[in-house]
Amino acid sequence: MNNHNRINSVHYHAGVTLLELMISTLILGIIISVAMPSFSGMGDTQRLIGATEQIYNHIQQTRSESVSKNSAAYIKFEVDGTASWEYGFSTVSGTCSLTVTVPTTANACVIVVDDGDGLVDPGDGSVDNEDLVLMRFIDTEWRDVKLNINSFSSGNTQIDFNPVRGTSTSGQINVESGNGKQLNINVSLLGRPTICIPSTSTATAIGGYTEC
Repeated sequence: MNNHNRINSVHYHAGVTLLELMISTLILGIIISVAMPSFSGMGDTQRLIGATEQIYNHIQQTRSESVSKNSAAYIKFEVDGTASWEYGFSTVSGTCSLTVTVPTTANACVIVVDDGDGLVDPGDGSVDNEDLVLMRFIDTEWRDVKLNINSFSSGNTQIDFNPVRGTSTSGQINVESGNGKQLNINVSLLGRPTICIPSTSTATAIGGYTEC
């Protein structure tokens, strides 16, 4: 009889009461409600950094294409300070259309990359259109990230790279997250881009970047 009572007692204490379950659920809900804004803020910052680094790398690539191929190159923007934007870069002509989405179409934003078949296209698809690579990028991946440009010395919406002089037109690209955090990409007259935090930004530190 005593053994039977001890077994029942063990089973009784091993269970979870309804009250304990309700308390656990309440605590879990509080933890989630506290953590959610933090996770949201992290995602907002990561999208800002991702978009900024992507543009920065493409400016670097445009400059590198100009130097390595000893030809003019440029990166063109279509932005209005909202989350709807696009840009592209090219080494083929003096301008390109950001509405063109097929690399073999006239005025597409393309670069020439030798596919290894011994034929190198001049950039118009007349020799080997497989060498033409579309370099057009849009906002889709970077939700809520806004883009604006400022003080482009070219007088238009693109930065031009001159391989002979080793210079470029200068300018500033402002990138802003949905929560108002900002990063700037400044391009010098030597074509060197740098990322910094504008003094007007609501964030004091983003990914280790310094203030402009």
